Parts: sequence; C-alpha cells; structure tokens
Amino acid sequence: MRKIAFFAAVATALCTIACNKELSTSKEETPVLSDDERVEVTLTITGGAMTKSADQDIDDNLSVVHNIQFFAFNEDESIDTYVKVTDGMSGSMRVKAGQKKFWAIVNADDITNVQTLEQLLAVKTQLSDNADGFVMVGNYNSNVGTDPIPIEVKRLATRVVLKKVTAAFTSPAEADLDCILKRVYLINVAGDFNLGYTDDPTVWYSKMAYESPTGLDDLLNTTLTPGHNLKNAAYEVPSYHYCYQNHKQPDTQSTTWSPRFTRIVVEVELGGTTYYYPVNLQYIDYGKSYEIENLTITRKGSISPDQPITIQSGTFEISVKDWTVVPVTNGITI
Repeated sequence: MRKIAFFAAVATALCTIACNKELSTSKEETPVLSDDERVEVTLTITGGAMTKSADQDIDDNLSVVHNIQFFAFNEDESIDTYVKVTDGMSGSMRVKAGQKKFWAIVNADDITNVQTLEQLLAVKTQLSDNADGFVMVGNYNSNVGTDPIPIEVKRLATRVVLKKVTAAFTSPAEADLDCILKRVYLINVAGDFNLGYTDDPTVWYSKMAYESPTGLDDLLNTTLTPGHNLKNAAYEVPSYHYCYQNHKQPDTQSTTWSPRFTRIVVEVELGGTTYYYPVNLQYIDYGKSYEIENLTITRKGSISPDQPITIQSGTFEISVKDWTVVPVTNGITI
C-alpha cells in the first residue's frame, strides 16, 4: 500500500475484540483419545479478519492475514504444541487432553524456541512487521473438546487519523499568503512492542523530526505531491498513520533525544516559510484509533516539529475510538 497525496479511502476494517484477558470456556464434550493420548483440535480466527464497516478506511491491504502461529500451553504454561498456518483462517493441532491456553499470533515473524507462555509474551514484534499486514494477537482458554477453538485477535498497532486540515488565519496579511500543506506525519514513534503488552519501547523512529525509515514510510508519513494550497480550500483527504503503543510520561521538548510523547505533525509552507503544527498524542494504546476530524490553522505555527502548540495557538481535543468505531465529533483549532 502506498499512501500518496490523493488516495481514495476504501471501506474496510478488521472487526476484533480485546484479547488480553481470560476468555475461558469449559468444553463439556468428552474428547476421543488417539493411541498416543492426543486429541486433534481445530483453532479458528473468529470475527472475520476482513469484515466490512462503515469507516472510510485504508486498512484493507494491511488487514490481510498472511500467516497464523498457533500455540497450545498446558495449565502450568509449558508448551504443548505449535503449528504455523499460511493458508486460511484456521489450523489443526494435536494436543494432550485437558485444560489448555491457546494463543494465536498473526502476521509476525517466525517465533522459535518458545518453551513457556512467559517466553512467548516476552517476544518483541517490530513496527516494520506491520508493513505488509497488521500483527495481531489473541488467546482463548479451553478444556480440549471436539468443537473448534475460537480465538479473536486484536491489532498491536495504534492508528492515528487526521481527516481534514483548514486554514482560517485571524491575520488578514497571513490569510492572503499561499499556505501549502506539504506533509502530515508522526514523530517520536515507538518501534517495538512485546506480545504481553508490558515492556517499554527500546526502538524509536522519527526522533523529534520527519524521517522516512526504510519500510515504514507508508505507516508514518503522508506526503503531498504537489502540495495542497489551503488558501484556496481545505484539505479533506483523510491521512492514516500507524505506530506502536507509547505510555511515556511526562513529556519533554529537550533538544537532546529521550523518549517522549508521540506527535502528529502538520507541515505547511506559509509565504515561503516552513511552519509546523505538532499535536501531542498522550498515553496512546494498542488497538485504538486516535482521530482528529478537523485541524484549523489560525496563526503561524512552530519552527520545530517537536514543539507542540501552546494555549495561545489554540485548543484541541482528540477522539479516542476502538478501531471499528466510526464517529468523530471533535476538532482542533490552532
């Protein structure tokens, strides 16, 4: 998927539910044991990974399930069985009878040498792993039976959406200048995340400034070629960006790099001078969509993409939605 200036957003989204909780269902049927006292079970990704929604979204390419790694752990959380599926939404494995903890990891690199559930949850996935398809994780606890085991998965990525940019300068002199929207992008982006949702990031991209990391440009950046003149009309093509969870607190604008808030930045050229409009994304969570319906520019912006707007520049609110929820009611005025 290549994000360019004028793309047509397509309607699709991955219908998922939260997976980081115990979804234990005791199976009543008695399994038939084979000679080696193992039972064949079918594991299925449920909910429909390509379910349509009303959201005008560009997630379709990244929502494709390329592979699934299924794990079965015993009650003591030691590994029982592992299988990888590269075709379809389900797979079969032979497990010992009894209570199991089943896990599904979608679109991740091959996970090897895992002997316990703790080791699985410590595995780190890279943001670049999402370049061809969202990494997704789900689990389900069940007594082994004959029915398929349903596992509903959730994306590890965070989505940031800017739906509209408007110029409404309060100064007549500034309003008369060409205001060319050049880019919308993320900075201070967490680049890794463990499957257990517990570790702090150790990899960061676009530190305090625009970058185009190999393999991540489509996830982090929207570049307008040519730029759009906001003097003539608002820019109403939604831009979609993807990062990993960032719980760093508090923020800093130190000129020496250290972890800080992720920000979405609007870069414009006003009368030939470049200005930035960075908006803080505080304490962003995996599987959530942070949505800005309209950013209205009313004055000159910052000279640094890492210096957020001040109260003198305006106030703003960001809608936080589950990824499958559509409405956005709040805007930003700067």
